[in-house]
Amino acid sequence: MIDYLVRLPEHAAHRVLVRMRVQRPAGVAGPLALGLPVWTPGSYLVREYSRHVLDVAAADASGTPLAVTKRDKNTWDVAAGAARTVVVDLELYANERSVRTNHVDADHAFLSPAATFPFVRGADGRPLDVPHRVRVEAPAGWQVFTSLPADGDGWLAADYDALVDAPFECGPHRVLAFEHQGVPFRVVLAGAGALDEARLLEGVRRVVAEVCGVFGTLPFRSYLFIFSLVDSGMGGLEHADGSVCMIPRWSFGRPQEERDVLGLVAHEFFHAWNVKRFRPAALGPFDYDRENYTRDLWVVEGITSHVDDHSLLRAGLYEKPADWLDQRAQAFRALHELPAARRMSLSRASHDAWIKHYRPDENSRNAAVSYYEKGALVALLLDLRLRRLSAGARGLPDVLRLGWQRFTARGAGYPEGEVERLASEVAGTDLSAFFAAHVHGTQPLQPDEDLAFVGLMLRRTPSKTDRSLPRDAQGFALEPWLGALTAADGPLCKVTAVLEDGPAFRAGLNVDDVLLAVNSQRVSQDTLQDRLDRAGAVPLRLALWRGQSLRELTVTPEPRRVEDWKLVPVQSPTNAQRAAFKAWTNQDLPAPAPGSPSPA
Repeated sequence: MIDYLVRLPEHAAHRVLVRMRVQRPAGVAGPLALGLPVWTPGSYLVREYSRHVLDVAAADASGTPLAVTKRDKNTWDVAAGAARTVVVDLELYANERSVRTNHVDADHAFLSPAATFPFVRGADGRPLDVPHRVRVEAPAGWQVFTSLPADGDGWLAADYDALVDAPFECGPHRVLAFEHQGVPFRVVLAGAGALDEARLLEGVRRVVAEVCGVFGTLPFRSYLFIFSLVDSGMGGLEHADGSVCMIPRWSFGRPQEERDVLGLVAHEFFHAWNVKRFRPAALGPFDYDRENYTRDLWVVEGITSHVDDHSLLRAGLYEKPADWLDQRAQAFRALHELPAARRMSLSRASHDAWIKHYRPDENSRNAAVSYYEKGALVALLLDLRLRRLSAGARGLPDVLRLGWQRFTARGAGYPEGEVERLASEVAGTDLSAFFAAHVHGTQPLQPDEDLAFVGLMLRRTPSKTDRSLPRDAQGFALEPWLGALTAADGPLCKVTAVLEDGPAFRAGLNVDDVLLAVNSQRVSQDTLQDRLDRAGAVPLRLALWRGQSLRELTVTPEPRRVEDWKLVPVQSPTNAQRAAFKAWTNQDLPAPAPGSPSPA
């Protein structure tokens, strides 16, 4: 048994005291090696939690000090000698507000176990396979919330992996509760906020009911939602028996923001199945000292990103299905216009998550795709392809359930690429070409045949505009396009991204260049596009500041269609298409727009 005691006497100063008590078996002597993880499961970036360790000290059961030597960035050697009991005291600084780092202040304490609790290294360097028990001395009036089972005046984890998977939230928080299929759920509201608690709870209940139906079984005895209410921003982190979601404290009640919150809830909740239990073999047991690589993060996060909003649609949490369809159309467009989509595959994006996804920069649009965003579109098309090939009898949930039977039910992770083989088995035909093109390759998505099964098509139509622009033979207005993104920098206009192989890229425009004039006419962020429109797709002189230098470049914008992307019903959907859409979304197929093509 390894025991931890957490104390918060200086919580207002972001300090955490952790006392670790290690009972060593009889006959064991010599140094004791302690490690602190460099990352936490679910967030694929080495975060170096040891950077927040202020002090480490050790003693035996009588209080006699034991020497502590730091071996490397996250390992401490305690000269324990023959001591049967070793007590280690750590002081941590905790002032990084996120779902994966510690944050302690006058109002609450959030403790990420990977950032808080050192482990004893066994002979193989991994944490000892023994129970770990935690007690927390919280300030008066505070409660302690965790998904770990209670054990006397503390909480017990079967092993260190289970401990890392159960964060702690402490404070004078409000708690909502409900049951689903006999399983108790708690919703902890950590922080002040103007929330309609009844409306929030009803939304969470509907999300839970819909998400539970994907795998068809509830794998936990209870579930804990921790909602950390913050001034701005959103984010979440999944755990086996709970999740942490950071949500805006003032915005719940506005429809779009409400859906954003519930989409985050659905995402983290679905992870209780997809990754916490149905998981790549590389993601557990974990190596806490270095990266844990898999090419299947598109399964872990991409499929989950499809399921989250799709579950909201099925649960009736969109005012109308057309809103959900519009969001999907914009996702298809964003991927189509992303230069990196022609460079990086989904499997490579999964493998490179540790160095790419959490470290975006000004060149990310040219260098990296998101296994969340592209993964969600590939999951959507895979679901529809399975339904089309099986005449609606099977879909993506059947792939996941089959994988659960084959691997999760016997406590194993699935081999790399196994989901692709499972999908072919469910389809009854070889889908390797689909995965070669869209998971391991960079071919553009071709959604029309699969969309047609549910009576949909992806349309690109001329946008309405009062700008004075030339038009092509199909009636599309053509705007002069630089191939660069800009943002206001006070009264000036700064380049924030240069898209690969666009006009600005070829002309030598750089990120952080400050645009001053087009053809000697001053520009700002508000006037840049108007200046381009008036000049047209002809060679232009750009005056700019680059650092301290005044420069001039010649760039020739390209004519680009001003268009709308819409995911719309075909003009005359068949009864089979209507039924397929209903089975897929739990909603009626919207009425076709005038001029939509008829099904083939």
